[in-house]
Amino acid sequence: MKRILLPTDFSDNSKGAISYALQLFKEEECTFYLLHTYMPPVYNTEYLVGSPGLIGLGDVMQETSLTQLEKLKSELEQEYDNLKHSFLVHTAFNTLLGEVEECIEAEKIDLVVMGTKGATGAQEILFGTNTVHVIKRAQCPVIVVPPKFEYENPLEILFPTDYEISYEEDKLAPLLHIAEEH
Repeated sequence: MKRILLPTDFSDNSKGAISYALQLFKEEECTFYLLHTYMPPVYNTEYLVGSPGLIGLGDVMQETSLTQLEKLKSELEQEYDNLKHSFLVHTAFNTLLGEVEECIEAEKIDLVVMGTKGATGAQEILFGTNTVHVIKRAQCPVIVVPPKFEYENPLEILFPTDYEISYEEDKLAPLLHIAEEH
């Protein structure tokens, strides 16, 4: 059974990536981990020392995140109705990159599928800052789905590397499987 991490910020971009993953693996048994991370907008010394006005903000953000994840999970189960797929939700007070790295290790994730958001800067124009960081640091393959991309079977796979990460054959197995199946 494949273990696939699906980071989401509940945007159309991330929902498109989730849809792509569910369609790509529709014939396979998979556990999809829906991940949402959050950080208070006032994450600074005042928050860390527990300013009275900010006490409980993390709890509220966690509850909101969990509620949105459960709603998304229900929507996916209804829309895709695939007995081969199961969903787990994970919310965390952490940076996206930090939590992705932790989930990959703790849950033995085979593959990350995520959307992109355009930003400014060289690489970030195509992928978005968070996506670039995940691509560079994830210890498993990452499939990046552009905004508004309609599903089609992949005909080619681009595997960029800077040789910073040593990929063992078992880490590349999900990509090899996609290449063989599609």
